[in-house]
Amino acid sequence: MRKALLFAPMLMLLLTACGGGEEKVDPAAELQTQYAALASATMEADVVCHYGDEVRTYTLLCAYTPGESTVTVLSPANLSGISATVADGKLHLSYEDVSLDAGGYSAAAISPVAALPRLMAAAGSGYITQQSEEPVGERNCLRLACDLPDEEGVVYTTWFDRETLLPLRSEISTDGTLMFEVAWNRFEVTGAASPGGEENTPSPQEETDPADTPEDTPADEPAAPGGEPEPADPAAQTWSPEEEAAAYAGAEE
Repeated sequence: MRKALLFAPMLMLLLTACGGGEEKVDPAAELQTQYAALASATMEADVVCHYGDEVRTYTLLCAYTPGESTVTVLSPANLSGISATVADGKLHLSYEDVSLDAGGYSAAAISPVAALPRLMAAAGSGYITQQSEEPVGERNCLRLACDLPDEEGVVYTTWFDRETLLPLRSEISTDGTLMFEVAWNRFEVTGAASPGGEENTPSPQEETDPADTPEDTPADEPAAPGGEPEPADPAAQTWSPEEEAAAYAGAEE
C-alpha cells in the first residue's frame, strides 16, 4: 500500500496573502523550502532512460537522505536486488554481499540510480529557471525546472501536485536532450528538519487527557495563545489510501 505524508503548509496557505494582503507567498519558493527541510524519505518510481535509439525502463526504490541515498532496482527481473549508494558525487554498487566502486557521476544522466536523489536535491536547492502551472492527468500541478551548480547543462523538471506538493512526474535533460522520464509511484516522508536544524521523525499523534485540555478546546488540538487551537502537526497527518490513490491515479490518466 502506498503511503505519503502531507507537506505543510498546504498549497492553499501558500496562495494566501501575508502581511495584511500586501504581499503573496511565492508557491515555488515555499515548495522549495518544504523540500529543503526534507531529512529522509522513501520513494519509488518508474524511470525511463533514453540512450540514443535505445530505451530502457527501471523501477527503483530509494531510501533518501540529503547526504547519502540507497537506491535498489526492483525491475527488470534480471537486475532486481542490485543497489547503489549515492553520496558526494560517487556511486557504490552492491549485490549479494559484493560491492563495487562505480566511480563518479558528473551528471545524473550518466546513471539512472542517481536520478531520484538528484531530483530531490534540485527540488530543495536548485536554481529555478522555469515555473508554470500544468496538468498531469486530472491533477493540477506546479511545474518547476531547476539546475544545480555542480552539473552544467543538466535540467531537472518536476510536476508537483498543487494540493499535496507530492511529485507526480519528472524529466531530466542534458544539453537540451531528454535523458530520463520519471513516473512517481510512492513518496513517504520519514523525517523532516525542525526550524532549529534537528531532525523530526513523524510519529503517531499522542493522546491527550480530556481533563488536561482547556475548556472549549478540542482534545486533539493543543491550545494556542489567545485560546485559538493551533493547526494539527502536518508530520502527524497521513493520506488515507483513497486520497493517495486519487492523486497518483489521477496523474496516470
